[in-house]
Amino acid sequence: MRILYSLLIYPIIFFASLANLRAQVIVYEDFVPEKQKIYSKERFFYGYIQTAGFGLGYEQGHYNKKFVYSGWNIEFATQLDPKRFGNNWYRGRKYVYGQINSFCMLRVGYGSSYVFNDKPFWGGVTIALRYSGGLSLGLAFPQYLYILYDSTGNDIRLEKMNPNNPKHLQIENILRRGPYMKGVWHLRPYPGIYAKIGLNFEFGKTQERSHAIEAGLMYDFYFTRIPIMAKNKYPMGFLNFYIAYRFGKRYGQL
Repeated sequence: MRILYSLLIYPIIFFASLANLRAQVIVYEDFVPEKQKIYSKERFFYGYIQTAGFGLGYEQGHYNKKFVYSGWNIEFATQLDPKRFGNNWYRGRKYVYGQINSFCMLRVGYGSSYVFNDKPFWGGVTIALRYSGGLSLGLAFPQYLYILYDSTGNDIRLEKMNPNNPKHLQIENILRRGPYMKGVWHLRPYPGIYAKIGLNFEFGKTQERSHAIEAGLMYDFYFTRIPIMAKNKYPMGFLNFYIAYRFGKRYGQL
């Protein structure tokens, strides 16, 4: 009887142990992380501050390979002369002494990025090198001033800043800045090119949404000198350090 009992009980215990082990393996497999989604396209907006101004932009592109991205962009930025003299005030209206034109630029370009390290599925930071270049259209808006021409205060004229007119460089004759729109209607375009390079740190919590900080250098070069400040040498280009914040989304899942 004891031998018969052993022949019946031990196989039951053995197969029960196998079933329990199989159940444990199945439970473990249930907790394997889901495979990461892969997207082929991306679009985002960004804003940045630079050495002498600020800018806003939009970019859209696609991934050629897992670690290579290419896309086109368009952005608008303001540009101050690094050697401007400062602001003067009269009756609450600001003007820049010696400034001939206010200046901004519209950039349209194409660029790429290369990912040094991709973040794992549980989060982290992706580090990439970004570089781009293209056309830079500079826009110069002349500064208009109210100029006093007599000591009685009766002869006041609204004139475009002229560095060859001595009264436009004498603070005692400058009353205040003229309307901004007066300069808008007399803007002058300056065609040029630009190049941009920076390090991008992407920290979005999901694959679909992109959030990133970027820092780098950009240079705008124009084919003619730009009259900005009366007593400074007219520049042909501007070198800026920038810090940008980007946000957008990925789509086109593979």
